[in-house]
Amino acid sequence: MQPTDPTPDTTFLEIFDKNPVAIVVSNTAGQIIFANVQSHRLLGYEMGELVGVGIEQLTPEHLRGGHVHSRAAFNRHPSTRSMAGRELTARRKDGGLFPVEIGLVPLTLGGDTLILASIVELTELKRLEEETKRRAHEVTLLYRLGLALAGGEDLYHALRAFANELKQIISLDAFHIGLYDSETDIFSYSLFLNLDEDVQPPSRKLREKPGLAAEVISGRKTIYLEDINDPQVRRDHHILMIIEAPVRSYLGIPLVLEDRVIGVMSVQSLKPGAYTQEQIRLLETIATQVSITVEKSRLLEQLQRELAERRLLIEELENKNAELERFTYTVSHDLKSPLVTISGFLEFLEQSAAAGDMERFKKDKKRIQDAVNRMQAMLSELLELSRVGRILNEPEVISFEGLAREALELVRGRVDERGIIVYIQPNLPSVRVDKPRLIEVMQNLLDNAAKYMGGQGKPHIEVGHQGVEDDRPIFFVRDNGMGIPPEHHERIFGLFNKLDPASEGTGIGLALVKRIVELHGGRIWIESEAGNGSTFYFTLPHG
Repeated sequence: MQPTDPTPDTTFLEIFDKNPVAIVVSNTAGQIIFANVQSHRLLGYEMGELVGVGIEQLTPEHLRGGHVHSRAAFNRHPSTRSMAGRELTARRKDGGLFPVEIGLVPLTLGGDTLILASIVELTELKRLEEETKRRAHEVTLLYRLGLALAGGEDLYHALRAFANELKQIISLDAFHIGLYDSETDIFSYSLFLNLDEDVQPPSRKLREKPGLAAEVISGRKTIYLEDINDPQVRRDHHILMIIEAPVRSYLGIPLVLEDRVIGVMSVQSLKPGAYTQEQIRLLETIATQVSITVEKSRLLEQLQRELAERRLLIEELENKNAELERFTYTVSHDLKSPLVTISGFLEFLEQSAAAGDMERFKKDKKRIQDAVNRMQAMLSELLELSRVGRILNEPEVISFEGLAREALELVRGRVDERGIIVYIQPNLPSVRVDKPRLIEVMQNLLDNAAKYMGGQGKPHIEVGHQGVEDDRPIFFVRDNGMGIPPEHHERIFGLFNKLDPASEGTGIGLALVKRIVELHGGRIWIESEAGNGSTFYFTLPHG
């Protein structure tokens, strides 16, 4: 006997269909009876193709048996559940698997129990986590190398130990450090590790036996050969085998001290095409440290600077990790709120329909629609926030006064509606910035000032310049509106933080402003007191 498939009210199904989150509704038998547009896109199905499909079809094959038991347990005790923090995986139509976060909401329609599942893809978040771990490992390796060199250990033993650690993140079958004396033309190896063996090849004159080392030194640039067995590579380069080994990938980096090439650092692998551009940049950083260490008279001063830079990198990485944790928590918390609203009012919607109370039905429907619209706005602005720092227009030198006036025209409606006088100082310094992004900054700050003007009888906004910080001009947007108590000055730059929950907007505007200003190497802060207006200060690079 086929399970009865209740037909949900088309009104709220249309609402789900417009939801940016993938939503799938199934019956207790695990058969999908509704799937919105986003779920078809996410799971790789043609529109309407998911209806009638068993819900287990969307899970990895090896987990389907367990999912049947989990679904049966849920049917016995249905309740709203969020499975945040669990390692869940969904299966696309083509068999591809990807990480997801799932929320379950039981529905009762016509006496039947349905299960609404919201599906959020976590691929990008997982990628960011892996990227953070990889960068943390690289920074740690660089920091350890700096500590080893600073500890008075000789170059050979420091690099010998470091080469073993380097194997953890790159393919490394040979690691060579060769030093070159331009006066005698002698090239000698300080370190030569070949297939885990220490070797001491004899020195040689590069004019007599040049090899790839001479090519790196004369060209003063990194050479990367993805496969030294390639006939074309053999024709284009003079390859000299110091020790016979079946290496395929060759990477040679010049060791440069001041204006001189003093040697070559070479990394090789038995695999062809072994190194990525990121790994090459990491090794170039290591080569720089090696070059500096060779100059004994400058060792202490240089190492102190390098260690300070490493500490800054580690601090920056810790800050980024903390920011990622805050971002993940905030998004998880605030995006659930509209779903909870939808879930709560669905039952009221059913009661209103059953009672024929269309007035209440319309009100409940509007609240659900408002929750959907809020989630749409939050997701759109989160997407915009995530793009800052990854998509950047070419910086250009522009007049800040012109930029401010252009942004003012974008908020002219709100400004004129409230009778606000806006004064922009003349002859403001020029800046070198990403113009579209800075227009977003000024638009948000001007709109924010106008929005929170309160009951001010003579509303006024001023845009100007006041002093310099670290060779960067300090600009400001000042208003005589409601003002902000000092205890909220840091909080207003966070995600979804609004001092007035009833005000329009999602609370992402100032977080976006802060991100854009910092992307330009500047900083932003506020001076304000309740009832005495607010002044937002920020620095930008001079044009």
